[in-house]
Amino acid sequence: MKTTDVKFWDPRQHPGRKSASYEVRWVVAGRTRSRSRRTKELAEALLSELRQAARRGELFDDVTGLPDSMLP
Repeated sequence: MKTTDVKFWDPRQHPGRKSASYEVRWVVAGRTRSRSRRTKELAEALLSELRQAARRGELFDDVTGLPDSMLP
């Protein structure tokens, strides 16, 4: 099923890791999704792509949590 019910959080740094990495979190249809990126800039870029897709009105897949434009 696909939905436009999406909410986003700011990237956060993973605590307790040897090397810094950042987690991007968002919610699709009530289910939390996340992806990790090596740098804060990469995490912010992913978050930007997700937000732009939401602004364009793209449907997000509730299984993968990704918008149609980012599905394989």
